[in-house]
Amino acid sequence: MMKRLAGVIVAVVVALSTTAAPASAQTVQARRAATVSALLTFAGFFQGQPVVVRGNLATRDQAVLISASVERAIPLIFNGPSPADGPVEVRASFWDVGRLQRDDPRIQSLGLGRLLSNAAEGEWPRPGEVVALVVTDAIPVKPEESSPSIRLIALEPSRYVGQRVKVTGQFRGRNLYGEMPQAPGRSQWDFVLHAADAGVWVTGMRPRGKDLNLDIDKRVDTSRWLEVIGVVREGRGLVWIEAQQFSTATPDTSMRSTEAAPAPVAGPPPVVIFSDPEEGETGVSLKAVVRLQFSRDMNPESFKGRVHWHYQSVATPGQPPVEVTSERANATQVGYDGSKRSLEIRINADEAAKYQDVYVQLDEGIVATDGAKLVPWKLSFILGAQ
Repeated sequence: MMKRLAGVIVAVVVALSTTAAPASAQTVQARRAATVSALLTFAGFFQGQPVVVRGNLATRDQAVLISASVERAIPLIFNGPSPADGPVEVRASFWDVGRLQRDDPRIQSLGLGRLLSNAAEGEWPRPGEVVALVVTDAIPVKPEESSPSIRLIALEPSRYVGQRVKVTGQFRGRNLYGEMPQAPGRSQWDFVLHAADAGVWVTGMRPRGKDLNLDIDKRVDTSRWLEVIGVVREGRGLVWIEAQQFSTATPDTSMRSTEAAPAPVAGPPPVVIFSDPEEGETGVSLKAVVRLQFSRDMNPESFKGRVHWHYQSVATPGQPPVEVTSERANATQVGYDGSKRSLEIRINADEAAKYQDVYVQLDEGIVATDGAKLVPWKLSFILGAQ
């Protein structure tokens, strides 16, 4: 089978987590409250994101952030003065060095290179192996005397685990704004409750009651505010409240974050580094799934409406090929796997497509998770008889 190598260039790698923001604009991430456990468990999700996190600052050979609930510490990189050792609240960007490539300029500009030994010649760290918080500012904190809030529970869940709490926040449905790395999967009605720069999952009860009937899959309901009573739980880097009671609440503007969204640290443009079928491949099965791999972590939302293909009849001598049909992929035909940075496209060719040229195209507007744009890209191959 004849194959031609795809003309692609491998670019360097960096990632930010996805959001539901319009893919046509550069992705801007709001700061998110997190725990040390969440950052280590979901390093890919928090990659490059601005976060706020609490823990104990300890300065040894390297300043680190320690949490009593996690054995591993996270190195801190300060570009200015640091507070004294002890409990702190840190605003920073989170980076997993293993998800960058050796020649990414941000390794030096962010100071990540100081965490690597023999980085120029040695084996590159695996994802999750070397992580750091590049600190914007850090302030000492004292134990909170106020009532539990979503923000306090999100930052220090271990203080509240097992306690019955009452909190107020904005309904965000089934993570409709991509604020959480994963759902706890405790019930079919799990939803996110958000306030200021923090969010927690609410589980165990459908959001229905007197004057209350919310759909966890519809953004139209995310304007509603709820008061939730329940018990705080924590596990696998996630925090949730086992709901016992719901009621509607008045929107609290003091709980909305007023912090300006920090500008993202954009990386190099993503490119397609692998395709199956390959460019120019012949005899491809009618049932084949097109698989593409990218050099960067991609924003899954940006693929929507920007993947299409068309068939062309095989050209006869002296005649141009004729476009037979054109189709834009729908949501069920395109799937992105963030762990592999890979996209699957199901064309579902039928018998009428035998021996036709297929042209798959990624249109303008597809972006990496930090907003860096993919140059429009094409792949062509020829279908076989089956």
